[in-house]
Amino acid sequence: MERFDNTLPVQQEDAIDLRHYWRVLMRFKWGILGLAIAVTLAAIFFVSAMRPVYKASTTLLIEQKQGKTLTSLDDVYGADITGKEYLQTQFEILKSRELAARVVKELNIAQHPDYLIRNQVLQEDEKSWWQLIDWQQYLPVGHEKNPIPTEDEQFNKLVDKFMTNVSIEPIRQTQLVKITFQSYDRVLTARVSNAMAKVYIDSQMEARVTLTQNAADWLSTRLGALKANLEASEKKLQEYREQNNLVEGGGAAKTSVLGLSTEQLTQINQRVVQAQFKVAEISQRYGEKHPSLVQAKLELSEAQKAFNEAKEASIELSRKEFKFQELQREVQTNRNLYDTFFTRIKQANDSLELETANARVIDPAVVPSLPFKPKKSLLIALALVMSVILGAVLAFLLDYLDSTFKGVEDVEDKLGLSVLGMVPIVKQKKKEVTGILFMDNKQKSYAEAMRTVRTSVVLSGIDKPHKTIVLTSSVPSEGKSTSAINLAVALGQMERVLLIDADMRKPTVAKVLNVSPNTPGLSNLVAGTSNKEDCILHMEDANIDVLTAGLIPPNPSELLSSQKFADLLHKFSEEYDRVIIDSPPTLLVSDALLISKVVDAVVYVIRSDVTSHNTARTGVNRLSAVKAPVIGVVLNKVNMKRAAQYYGAYSAYYAYGYGSYVYGEENQKKKSA
Repeated sequence: MERFDNTLPVQQEDAIDLRHYWRVLMRFKWGILGLAIAVTLAAIFFVSAMRPVYKASTTLLIEQKQGKTLTSLDDVYGADITGKEYLQTQFEILKSRELAARVVKELNIAQHPDYLIRNQVLQEDEKSWWQLIDWQQYLPVGHEKNPIPTEDEQFNKLVDKFMTNVSIEPIRQTQLVKITFQSYDRVLTARVSNAMAKVYIDSQMEARVTLTQNAADWLSTRLGALKANLEASEKKLQEYREQNNLVEGGGAAKTSVLGLSTEQLTQINQRVVQAQFKVAEISQRYGEKHPSLVQAKLELSEAQKAFNEAKEASIELSRKEFKFQELQREVQTNRNLYDTFFTRIKQANDSLELETANARVIDPAVVPSLPFKPKKSLLIALALVMSVILGAVLAFLLDYLDSTFKGVEDVEDKLGLSVLGMVPIVKQKKKEVTGILFMDNKQKSYAEAMRTVRTSVVLSGIDKPHKTIVLTSSVPSEGKSTSAINLAVALGQMERVLLIDADMRKPTVAKVLNVSPNTPGLSNLVAGTSNKEDCILHMEDANIDVLTAGLIPPNPSELLSSQKFADLLHKFSEEYDRVIIDSPPTLLVSDALLISKVVDAVVYVIRSDVTSHNTARTGVNRLSAVKAPVIGVVLNKVNMKRAAQYYGAYSAYYAYGYGSYVYGEENQKKKSA
């Protein structure tokens, strides 16, 4: 008996198959379309229920370079307040909470319906019975549930909500700032935007006037003290002059005392030098004892005494002169400071009358006629596009997670086996036993599919016909028994066929063919308790012989692995053209593996959209391990319309192509007969 090597090929990652993705989209197209319609309708309903939001903007010019006025104490001493951070500072002032609070108060925003501060304290007559129970008294202090907010807290919440709708944006490379406010009330948007600009300008004016007034008041206070200091320093200078005789007539500011004392000192010094020369000359000419020398020494002593006195007088006069100059500088400093403060206070008083704003509105806000959001058409279009994308993603995800067989391509790619045919799903009522569908006129598509399977089985053994064929599956409920019965009936139209129910653990053939369960069958025949004539039944309508499972034995595996079963099967292959065997699933028991060793071919039945790749692969691998001659797969319970649509003409070819050929052959045979 010929054996086949059915080792599954190793799958390799191929290039991206765009056709596969297209087939996935086509497979789930109605789901994607339904999701898109549902999401779009929801978006339309949601967008229709949304309140239109309006916004208005006021453009403000903040002048960085302006007329120099006295605005602070720094200006008193000539400090420069304009710098590169000036515009940023004003920008932050515009965004300040204080400015927003002033606008809220000025426009009475608290009374607007969108910002109405609701009193959270219910009236006693409005409370329900359970609200009248003061259960909060039992809570620890500070843990009361929903404590009543104070007026300040309510106002702060109002300001917070108001600020969320205010936008302050500087225009790049300019000194312009755009103040924008959005609201459901289109009139309120323009009012708030213009009010924000006005309050900012007023606040800056108030700040500048306040600073100027404060500086003027401070200057006025300081001016009196400076005047007193000036008068005191002048008086002190005058007294010093008079006390030290430093005052001259003729309007001179001071007497040149230092110059006179220096001249006198020079004359006296000359007298000392002359006296020294005279003493030296007389001493050299006449000697030390000459009367003239005594007189000369006396003159020298008087001259030196006069020089020392003049020198002391000069030092004293120099000290007085230094003190005099110091007092003069003090007077000049006090006078300069007094004059500066006097000039500044005059400027401050003048600037109060000429004070101008540092900003002005160049483009006031107007009441908008159209809302800026929601953009209904855009949202609906976006919802449609996103729902389609989401549907496609979900489709790919479901396809990725769905590891079941859908068509011919799946079987060939995952198992490396050919598909003998695709059998359509048959609609039936619950608890209804599927009979011989091949002969049911209402199931023409099913009969056509079984003809395709029949033809594939016949052609697979064109050189050496497969006399004994076993049908198995991975797990129960995949339709192997129904497939075995109907394949036997299909072959019975052309050949002499024996159908054997080898699933002695859960027999099905007898039930489907309405055969009594007490009828002896395969187990009785192998055990030798019944003869062949008693066990084999002939189905006249189907034109096949049937060998049911018989009595359920305690050891079905031992019976199927016995030589007697092999001999019996060999004998049947000589008597019949085909022997079709229904066996148990491969993953539950080893019965199918035992039978596969003594048959010519194995047909593997896989339920479409139910059996996973791994399950079928495991079952096929178990058959391959015992070198079972697996000739192909019957993809059972297939949605033919979807398979032909999603997987192309290739799957449809397997479903219908061969059937018409065989069906034509049968018609010719009937006509010739």
